[in-house]
Amino acid sequence: MTGETKEQVRSSFKQKRRELRGGETAEQLAAAASPLLHSLEPGSMVSCYLSAGSEPDTSALLTALAGAGHTVVVPVCEPGHQLSWCPWTPGAPLVPGLFPGIPEPAGPRWNLPEIMGLDLLLIPALAVSEDGTRMGKGGGYYDRFLTRFRAAGGTAPVVAVVHDHEFVPAGSLPADALDVPVDGVLRPGGYAPVNG
Repeated sequence: MTGETKEQVRSSFKQKRRELRGGETAEQLAAAASPLLHSLEPGSMVSCYLSAGSEPDTSALLTALAGAGHTVVVPVCEPGHQLSWCPWTPGAPLVPGLFPGIPEPAGPRWNLPEIMGLDLLLIPALAVSEDGTRMGKGGGYYDRFLTRFRAAGGTAPVVAVVHDHEFVPAGSLPADALDVPVDGVLRPGGYAPVNG
């Protein structure tokens, strides 16, 4: 991937996602997250997204988090490339979001002050490298949020969730000054800390 622009690399990973046919399961991802879940204190606040399309299936992971007694919040895309957060429980009713195909819970929207107590963020990615570089979908929602979260004193580890083949060697992904590195990567094949 060396020499390719960020958009070329992103386009390549999006194409590979479109070509995915079965394979990894929601249960595999939840099982891989076991070390992360065991590291959390009882009653922790965890952010995890509602997967859609060809993203790694987070449904069993969300259920495991809620079943362990954690407060689970999911991100909601807002105008202006901003994120808010909504509490989630199994069976929570979903409503159409800002983008077609991206569900969101019906319920209150929390902003930065309400989620500063987060203990773990599980965020989507198209790819992650061993040096902590995250390739998102290009909207910049998470990079903007993480910059604000860190500036406000948020210390929760940030773990990107990808398919197994989307965890790539250090130096494989282009990055710019706006990209916020992640602390770990979760994939159906396992969890690993990364060195940003």
